[in-house]
Amino acid sequence: MEFLSNLGPFILAVVAVIINGVPQLLYAQARGFALKPAGFAYLIGGFGNLITGSVTPISAQAETITVASVKKNLRDNVSSILLAAVFMIIISAFGGVTKISEFAGVAVISGMMSGVGLILAGVSLDMFNQDKRTSLVSIVTAIAAYAVFYNSPNKVVWTIFISVVASTADFLLLQKRRVDIAASVEEGREYMRMSSEWRFWKKEYWKDFKLIKPRINVNVILGALSLVMLNIGANISFGGITASIAGTSQNYDHLSIINSLADFPSALFGGPPIEAIISGTAGAPWPVACGIVFMFTTGILILAGLIDRLGKYLPSQSIAGFLLVIGFALTFAPNLSAVAGSENPMSGYIAMGVTAWSKNPFIGMVVGILVRYFAQYVGLI
Repeated sequence: MEFLSNLGPFILAVVAVIINGVPQLLYAQARGFALKPAGFAYLIGGFGNLITGSVTPISAQAETITVASVKKNLRDNVSSILLAAVFMIIISAFGGVTKISEFAGVAVISGMMSGVGLILAGVSLDMFNQDKRTSLVSIVTAIAAYAVFYNSPNKVVWTIFISVVASTADFLLLQKRRVDIAASVEEGREYMRMSSEWRFWKKEYWKDFKLIKPRINVNVILGALSLVMLNIGANISFGGITASIAGTSQNYDHLSIINSLADFPSALFGGPPIEAIISGTAGAPWPVACGIVFMFTTGILILAGLIDRLGKYLPSQSIAGFLLVIGFALTFAPNLSAVAGSENPMSGYIAMGVTAWSKNPFIGMVVGILVRYFAQYVGLI
């Protein structure tokens, strides 16, 4: 009976996080990346978590996609992703990401996570400015669902599922609207629509996979360093938050290696970078297995060419409520409490402020570390 009672929330979590990821994948497409190659990244992520027991899944994230596509040259962009993946594997192989986390300390890491929570809440408000009605429906239903299921171990699952379904239903049925992905493509970027062919044994299917030859130049190196910095901050912050929701711990080096290995087959064929996410699967029964099923399912859907078809039915603003609840209630508030109870709260507060201001967890962490170790010498503490 316990298995059956847990199966429903498990399936809901997988579905909800897939829905959460579709707008991010379509944003990657609008920024010039091909989608089908990303399917391989999700499959590698699934196998990686299966082998290591990592609780944090990987998926498309808007901030990484944005940083990886600052330039409109696709060859330079994917070259930066590949070079960053090489750097991250070397750093993680020697335990570098975990050592960075330990060196930073509880106050700085918690402060950075609080800043990330503010960033997520800010993204929710940005979405409200983009589409007030859809975002408002998502926010109101998310807050209501979180309050109703507050004492449930599956409150995160119900929050994301109810808010996304309610706002999407309002968008499709009452507003009678559809998403126009092509209209969101920036000038100068090619809209890489996938073919509808799903039969991988057909020659037409493989036309979507065009090998891009990497190259090295100043733009590629600078882009790679930016992605390394972002990934270190994201893996520590997002991995830490997801693990805390699941009530467990996260090995940041394992997560970084999985994340980096997954980027290779995606970027080589023009696909987007895939990174750690704050995932509703962590709040579901069997969180590790839930994340694995999510990644395998998403990978298959992408490789089958179904994501592009789903895109017009899923407004990106449908996740506004989930982001607000995760950002404020589950990330900002508990981590701020941890900062207040730490031995060096000043460094945590500054890490939080700089992270929220710069919108870069790595910068917030670096500044927090500097304050922790050097502030006493200049009279700040």
